[in-house]
Amino acid sequence: MTWYLRNTWYAAAFEAELDGDFLTRTICDVPLVIFRRGDGSLAAIHDRCPHRFVPLSMGKRVGDTIQCGYHGLRFAGDGSCAELPFDDGSARTDVCVEAFPVVSRDTIAWIWMGDPDRADPGLIPDFWPLRDPEMRTSRGVSRFDCNYQILSDNLLDLSHLDYLHPGVHGSSFATFRNEVKVEGDTVWSMLDRPGYALDDKKREDWGLTGETCDGQGHSRWSVPGVLLVETAFWQRGTQGRGHVAHGPSTHLLTPETEFTTHYIWASSRNFGPNTPEAIQAHADWLRTIFETQDGPMAEAQQRAMGRETDLLKLRPAILRADKAGVVARRVLQRRIRAENGDTAATDAEQLVDQPLG
Repeated sequence: MTWYLRNTWYAAAFEAELDGDFLTRTICDVPLVIFRRGDGSLAAIHDRCPHRFVPLSMGKRVGDTIQCGYHGLRFAGDGSCAELPFDDGSARTDVCVEAFPVVSRDTIAWIWMGDPDRADPGLIPDFWPLRDPEMRTSRGVSRFDCNYQILSDNLLDLSHLDYLHPGVHGSSFATFRNEVKVEGDTVWSMLDRPGYALDDKKREDWGLTGETCDGQGHSRWSVPGVLLVETAFWQRGTQGRGHVAHGPSTHLLTPETEFTTHYIWASSRNFGPNTPEAIQAHADWLRTIFETQDGPMAEAQQRAMGRETDLLKLRPAILRADKAGVVARRVLQRRIRAENGDTAATDAEQLVDQPLG
């Protein structure tokens, strides 16, 4: 049984990363060349020439093809060989590379690593903040030496806020109310934040008054590991009627290998300065948090787990705040088992009610 799900959409890159000739990125152990054709459509092919198995990315872009830098073979976005130098000129269908479906949604290039006949773009979760013109969105891509599910656990269990990010949040997780539910293969961690403490900067940025406000941090986790966290704050006691400061964030976790992860992230806001400098400053602040706090802790966890990536196999102490992360792992495991022919896989909706231990 493979350790990852193949028949699903993975976030490959921000579309802006494809403005050059091509992008190289390994996903699910497969090295890829990803590029935008002249007509604007996206393509992704295996970064390995079938002739001598060297990376095609060591070559160059020629029109809508990638030319191998070793013997000059050129491959189109559908994987076919567009040129075979020094041969007899006949078509060679056996000289080809694997191509993968890739589509654009919400400024993200999404790639399907499984059966191409099952690649339905309608299955891609909605990340509306990335296309909302009213939002100021800061973006970034990080890479961490850990399994992607460890980072998913981190995002679904915010009880670490008080300790890993001291001073960043105005109230303790102990004051929040959390509910976990499952809809199909989607896990929701609903976090209510009554009486959230306001400092002078938050009052100014969010357009709120008083010592405290109310808010939410509702996380939507979707297979295989893509999250939208719908954070919002409003005047105390108004139940979100009237002015609301929205700060949704996007977290796309894509396995590079079993033990390394591409973390494609974005933070959107309907408040604050809407200038390139302010948006970049916010991105730099977030990158510092991710790469000096969350990332190193997740990497240390992976080192402690050794060659194991299934946290539940190691029988960890399970706390109340772990529920969303445990259920998400169970949903993903159920999908992987079903893909590998295990007909006894449990319905996802039943997983939320199973004991955590």
